[in-house]
Amino acid sequence: MKNLFTRGPSLVLQLIITLLLACVLMVLDYRYGYLTSARKASATFLSPLYYLANLPNEIAAWADNNIISRNDLIDQNRQLKDEVLILKAQNQRLIGLESENARLRSLLGSSRSFRGKRLIAEVLNIDSQRFSNELLLNKGSTNEVFVGQPVVDSEGVMGQIVEVSLTTSRMILLNDQKHAIPIRNDRNGVRAIAQGDGQLLFLRHLPNTTDIREGDLLLSSGLGEKFPDGYPVAKVISVTKQSSQPYAQIIAEPTANINTANHVLLLWPYMPSIDDLDENQIESSEK
Repeated sequence: MKNLFTRGPSLVLQLIITLLLACVLMVLDYRYGYLTSARKASATFLSPLYYLANLPNEIAAWADNNIISRNDLIDQNRQLKDEVLILKAQNQRLIGLESENARLRSLLGSSRSFRGKRLIAEVLNIDSQRFSNELLLNKGSTNEVFVGQPVVDSEGVMGQIVEVSLTTSRMILLNDQKHAIPIRNDRNGVRAIAQGDGQLLFLRHLPNTTDIREGDLLLSSGLGEKFPDGYPVAKVISVTKQSSQPYAQIIAEPTANINTANHVLLLWPYMPSIDDLDENQIESSEK
């Protein structure tokens, strides 16, 4: 029976042999590169082990970048909703500003043919009662606003100033029961007085034989020298003629945005300078 405890070479001798072999291999690899192919093959063979050993670190990094808690998701979702709400509000404000700019451009364009001074005023308050329709404007005597001054918007005549303070003024609307304006029919030149009834306008003292129809556009006539000539005032919506009545019942709807206007236009009468007069006028004035 073989002796299991037979002693081999001593450990010291094994160490010396191993060191000598290692030195020989190092010299051969350094001088002649004998072990380059073997080293590449071993690296290729062991590469899966490297990836496997690094896998926990890769998983941990991926988890940090892609896996977050439920509370974090809720917080981020709430934050995103808040940002969307803010952006929507800002977008609505931009839309409102664009619409307001368009209205202001239209407002200025409505008086291009008017040669006098003009000024945009903002509506501060609405005083609408049973027998009174008035607006409070943000322009006053510091802006040279005066009582009786005509007020228009981009669609037509709005009314006139009835009270002025230092920084504000009060205007009476076209459809107020206490307000009347001289008008003319744009189609045939028929003149009349349009008076408010609180909501609409009615034409006073027009005989049944007067040529006036539904859809006729009524313009300011310029009579009375309060409102400039040719501004839209109202459109006829109803004409009733009864043989038993001497006058026709004519109702018109204001063309101005009386119930929705946020800005109005104050008009000043045009005062021609000496440069606007022709030579004949100058000569006649000298005589």
